[in-house]
Amino acid sequence: MPRPRLLLSLLPLLTGATVSLACNQPLEIGKRFELPSPDGAVNSDATAPTILWSSGLESGDTSAWSRDGAAIGGSDQHLVTAAVSQEQAHTGTRSLKITFDTADGQDHLAEYYRKVEPGPAYYGAWFFIKEMHTPATFWTVFYFFYQTQAGNALTKHGLWDLNLNNKTVYFYDEAMKNYADAVPRKPYPVGSWFHLEVRFAYEAPRNGHITVWQDGEQIMDIANLGAAPGDNLYWGLGSETDALTPSDCTIYFDDATIST
Repeated sequence: MPRPRLLLSLLPLLTGATVSLACNQPLEIGKRFELPSPDGAVNSDATAPTILWSSGLESGDTSAWSRDGAAIGGSDQHLVTAAVSQEQAHTGTRSLKITFDTADGQDHLAEYYRKVEPGPAYYGAWFFIKEMHTPATFWTVFYFFYQTQAGNALTKHGLWDLNLNNKTVYFYDEAMKNYADAVPRKPYPVGSWFHLEVRFAYEAPRNGHITVWQDGEQIMDIANLGAAPGDNLYWGLGSETDALTPSDCTIYFDDATIST
């Protein structure tokens, strides 16, 4: 298992601002809560992350996702409305708002993605769901997939997902059709922001390993996922489902990061 790391608020990390810590006040969550000791010191075993890429949407658009060309990142949408909004924000003043209505029974997809790092890395984002929904079959918000032709979204094939039921997060292996529940089965909040972060390792002999944290608490550790049929691997987040109750849904995400 990797050592715990400190993940402070995104804005201080990205702008170089200083952060002061009060005794008994937790740092903002990343992999887990790291509480200062009574003398104000923080766990010396925790390591600060190095942010390799981020999108806080304060530019007013989603250009950070497509930066560096189609082979590195992009987006895919079908039967949704997705736009940067000032209605909700985890930090700053903006987030990405996704709205759709599954009453038609069709697949509704909004996915923003980046190519995965060559070595182990952490992929995370903050989510806000306005009201509780129950999916009839699936509701995917976090994806790992491959493209047989890098940059061609039509050649996408799903690999490993994080899905939501009406209470908790669970894992789904698309190739093997296997499910894994979170342990503990920690309910995600409705009407407030929550954080999902995954450490994804895919190295020789090309055997996938995923560790998941929700609001700083580890809820899954799934090894021996096997090899992907292709090497053009991507991480994505957003929303995909074909049936929710209630059918009309709004979800926001903000402060996406890739870090080591």
